[in-house]
Amino acid sequence: MLSGSAEGPVEAGAQPESLIDPRLVFPAIPGQTREEILRELSRRVAAQGVVPDAGELADRLLDRERLGCTGLGEGIAIPHCKLSDIDRVAIAVASTEQPVDFGAADGKPVSLIFLVASPAAGAAAHLQALARVSRLLRAPGVVDGLRLASTREGLLDVIREAEAGLPVAQ
Repeated sequence: MLSGSAEGPVEAGAQPESLIDPRLVFPAIPGQTREEILRELSRRVAAQGVVPDAGELADRLLDRERLGCTGLGEGIAIPHCKLSDIDRVAIAVASTEQPVDFGAADGKPVSLIFLVASPAAGAAAHLQALARVSRLLRAPGVVDGLRLASTREGLLDVIREAEAGLPVAQ
């Protein structure tokens, strides 16, 4: 369970149409702190019916941040967690209205976020999703393209173009 289409996430072993479900792309998330950003992003993911409880998702993401910052550097963060009440991996992508301090090792504030939520029993799928996001972000031009995109469709276009050149994860 790595990704989704417009209809929602797909099951493990199915050919993923896209890493990102278009419903889970959120440009210009408002917030001035890591907590505000993660709570707002969690609220939006829950509003799409992907997780039943926005508060639980936000709490789990913030718990994970306390264990170690998910800010990769260069303004990118991949907050992630496992939840007992979901049965599919969900990946959301967001840009922020303004860069936000996530506590990344390079000291640069975050403006691009890839949120990964996985079933509690899905360790392998969770790692596969994180690896696939990482590969996407390493593709030439992707990060710059995402930074320049200001709309949901613009973010999706960059992701789709990059995915066309990525090997399909098994």
